[in-house]
Amino acid sequence: MIARLRTRTALFILLVPSLLLGACASKRDAQTGALNEEALFWRANLEFMRGRYEEAREMLRLFVTQFPDSPVVPEVRLGIARTYFEEEHYEQARVEYERFLSLHPRHERMDEAQYFVGLSYFHQLERVDRDQTAARRSVAALRRLLTEVPDTAYREDAEAKISVARRRMAAQEIDVGLFYLKRDKFKGAASRFQWVIDRYNDTGLEPKAFFYLGEAYARMEEKEKAQEAYRQLLEKYPDSLWAVEAGDRLGVKVVLQSRPGEDHRNSEEVPGGIWDLFKESWEDLKTTFKHSLKPRPE
Repeated sequence: MIARLRTRTALFILLVPSLLLGACASKRDAQTGALNEEALFWRANLEFMRGRYEEAREMLRLFVTQFPDSPVVPEVRLGIARTYFEEEHYEQARVEYERFLSLHPRHERMDEAQYFVGLSYFHQLERVDRDQTAARRSVAALRRLLTEVPDTAYREDAEAKISVARRRMAAQEIDVGLFYLKRDKFKGAASRFQWVIDRYNDTGLEPKAFFYLGEAYARMEEKEKAQEAYRQLLEKYPDSLWAVEAGDRLGVKVVLQSRPGEDHRNSEEVPGGIWDLFKESWEDLKTTFKHSLKPRPE
């Protein structure tokens, strides 16, 4: 699926009306010596395929200036945006893709442009620490794509990117809640954990949010609310490692039973205390193994 998408988007200039295909790419204007429409178009494409994105972009901008009425101007604008994207200049790419959508809202490749708007935001997620603006905008752009073009070839990847971005947003909310919890701001912490439970209940982080919601209420000495949070965790996510911790709080022993294909070792799912136990066991095992390798006395 991804390979097919990359093939489609990499050859951004080649997918054009056939009216140019019969032209010779080496032709120049007989009077000025300048590259004609077809030649400039293909030279820009060649520079792009060589990875010379800045040179390709200069030629594409020149094309738009010299041949504004050409039927391939929309594809050329997509090409300009793509050169920025390939250079990892995602904000400039996003601006160019949005310009394309503004100028050519009904173009047959509008779904490609909308997809890359969302993807440009998505690739900015790692460039920010706490600000989740890029994540929110990525989700909004990709959801718009799925709404406007439900049968788009980009659907599978768009859905995957939405899932990743939403999990990132949920994780950030939990981190803020833990920050409040450590500073005894229990109401603020509880509201963050509840927000994850209400708004991000498809991210896999709900068990963690339920557990720390219970912790926040316990620290506020609201015993009934704390116990209710722990019970909800046990009822809804009995196979989560967080259920073990919740069971300890309620005085209930929880035994996890993995189903085929499941793995409970996701680091974001595992409470710190359980990882500590694993680490201690692993260190003991390494020590035992090390001693077993020592040569025996003759």
